[in-house]
Amino acid sequence: MNLNMKVFSFGAVFVFFCAICHADVDFPSYEDLTSFDVRLLSPKPLSNATNRLIELKSVVNRVHDVNFLKSLADSNGETLKSSAEDGSVLFSDKYNVSETCRDHWNRTFTALRANEYWALKLIDSSAKLESGILEGNTKWLGSYDECFNLEVPVKAVSLSAFETHFCFAHVPINLTDFHLKIDIGLCVPKACSSSDVTKLYNDLFAAVQRLRPTINPIRVSSVDCQEHSEIDTRAIAAISTFDLISHQWSYCTGIPKTGPTQSIEIAHFEGDPQLVNEMTNVSKRKKSTLEKLLLSFSAYTNGKKLLAVNHSPGTLTALNGIRFLSISWVVLGHTYSSVFNKMNNSYAISLSKRWTFQTVLNAQVSVDSFFALSGLLLSYLTLKEMKRGKGKFRINWLMFYFHRFWRLTPVYMIVLMVTVCLGRYLGDGPVWPKDGFEKNCKDTWWRNLLYINNLFEGDEFGTFWTTLIDSKNRRICDCVLSRFRCFGVAWYLANDMQFFILSPLMLLPLYLSYKIVLYLHLTLVNPDSFHHFSHSHYSIGIGVCFMWLLGSAITPGVVSNVLDLPPSSFGGGGSQQGRADYFNNYYIRPYCRIGPYIVGIIVGSFLYRTDCKAKINKLLNVLLWLMFVVLAIVVLYGLRTPIAYPEEALNRGVSAFYNATHKIVWGACICWVIFACATGNGGFINTLLSWSPFVPLARLSYCIYLIHPIVMFVYIGSQRSHYNMDDIHTIYLFLGHLVMSTAMAFVVSVAFEAPMMGLEKILLRRQQRR
Repeated sequence: MNLNMKVFSFGAVFVFFCAICHADVDFPSYEDLTSFDVRLLSPKPLSNATNRLIELKSVVNRVHDVNFLKSLADSNGETLKSSAEDGSVLFSDKYNVSETCRDHWNRTFTALRANEYWALKLIDSSAKLESGILEGNTKWLGSYDECFNLEVPVKAVSLSAFETHFCFAHVPINLTDFHLKIDIGLCVPKACSSSDVTKLYNDLFAAVQRLRPTINPIRVSSVDCQEHSEIDTRAIAAISTFDLISHQWSYCTGIPKTGPTQSIEIAHFEGDPQLVNEMTNVSKRKKSTLEKLLLSFSAYTNGKKLLAVNHSPGTLTALNGIRFLSISWVVLGHTYSSVFNKMNNSYAISLSKRWTFQTVLNAQVSVDSFFALSGLLLSYLTLKEMKRGKGKFRINWLMFYFHRFWRLTPVYMIVLMVTVCLGRYLGDGPVWPKDGFEKNCKDTWWRNLLYINNLFEGDEFGTFWTTLIDSKNRRICDCVLSRFRCFGVAWYLANDMQFFILSPLMLLPLYLSYKIVLYLHLTLVNPDSFHHFSHSHYSIGIGVCFMWLLGSAITPGVVSNVLDLPPSSFGGGGSQQGRADYFNNYYIRPYCRIGPYIVGIIVGSFLYRTDCKAKINKLLNVLLWLMFVVLAIVVLYGLRTPIAYPEEALNRGVSAFYNATHKIVWGACICWVIFACATGNGGFINTLLSWSPFVPLARLSYCIYLIHPIVMFVYIGSQRSHYNMDDIHTIYLFLGHLVMSTAMAFVVSVAFEAPMMGLEKILLRRQQRR
């Protein structure tokens, strides 16, 4: 591609992204990590909502105001007992709190009355409610690091060492027809348990409200305190595993590489974010089996192969661009979803007014792109492999399945081990989850290993609510956030593996129909008329595939109609219960997601049959491009009106029809792009998607998919304060997540993915594909 074309291509991408960020039209907001559902409601002013929020802000800020606390302590000093020689304020004497907590709490107030610096810092590090409460700011974090940087003089504590920990007090607020939960960061003595802190802060809240009565009582419902995790057995085992592998890398990377040329191939049977088949010269002399085994762990050798931009003849090069752009789209969607309920301002509401934000809101179809790519590449390569057998079964079906399992599982389990065993130690902060990112993998990890995790419900799912209100205190939507607990993004891997297991039921009819018709016609009918039948045999296999495709459309349509599901996880129709069921009963289910995969298998067979040579009339080619572009636009933007305007929501039948067809239509659009580019009808689109730097980036797409949630969780969980989001911040956040995920994916691929593929080739002596 020449320089002008490159500049034009990247300029177009930049302009498109800016259009998403700056267009200003009416529209609702975005999804969570893995999925959430938005219930749109008619905006209604909330009676007394503003007063209740302002009352809350006043009470909390008074409780954490140093001068108020000192005056409160002074006013009660004569009637309160002392537990130390210098006197202290014993609010805690009223409650059944631990003796150490009572001592440390009272001494904090004693030091506060004496203006001791450490006590002032302790109060200062607790949260004060700032601006934005009327725009949906419901979480105040305080100063996490300041809370742990107190230097308490030894003489200030007589009974035990004084330490602090960071807690969140949860304060429920009833805003007429819905409820908010306000989270307030607290720095308190470590000797005080969550129950102790709840009682003590309710006493302080009551003291404030006695002096300044509020219309509605404000109380703390519960308190959660941060706990620093100790290194456990799982973490030690994981660290030991990585230590062993790192020694292997350092040793194997130093093995000399000289001798006569030998070609070693890493063969990848299919796409889905996976590598394209490559033939790479990796050695200069014939090596022993032991040396090959060691070299499979060589970071230098694996990195060199991974970064190579060359590809073998016959490779579908357009897949590289589609694969990387699709995984970037996934990262973009998750960038927004990961900060959706962490924002400190009304940015989410401003997004709801942009019709162009549909391209981000509908980022869920990027996964359907991968399903289509996976089915297409599997069909194309498998049929070619069968053809090489000259009528015999060249495919070893046991190895067919083993290779797929081995291709995905080792690196998948390594990443899962990191999140489960080491996730809790990767960072800290006021919102850092004390149990790590994966809360339910201890008992359910085996479902991930067997690729059946998308078939279970119950304990693996957690559902919670968040509410958006606008600057006029009007509730514009309730968002049902649903998380697939054990490695949330793994629902896709389970679906893809299940589709792969079923694929021979479509691939064999596509290939064998020709053989059956050939045998029957040559033996039972007139051999001279075989030419006619040789062109019609293909319809048998295609007919079988279309029966599968019909079933893949009918099933989600029926499920949607029975459960009254919305057409999107953001509403647009459906019942309240249907919106709650959307993710669990539709989004992750294989029988609702297989459509694009089947489309890929059919189009892959077209490419195999035509040998990637199909001459299409220029006018017809333009019309086909226009048709598929229009269909893609309909999928992306077709739900704008029913989602933006609840009164125009789709009825049950139309919603069911959309759920039955839109994923299949999107898969067809993606497959047309590949077919057109592979057969020479793609024009500049093929040039763009076949850009050489996309080759190594596409190889990393599978590891990017596995790694990017960890990168996002570490970043979000390590934040010391909530942040005000805007377009520029979000762009930087997306690019940062994408670059960091790509860099980490390179390390993981070199260290784990490539070595496992090398071991498979050496130990099982897999034949090279030439």
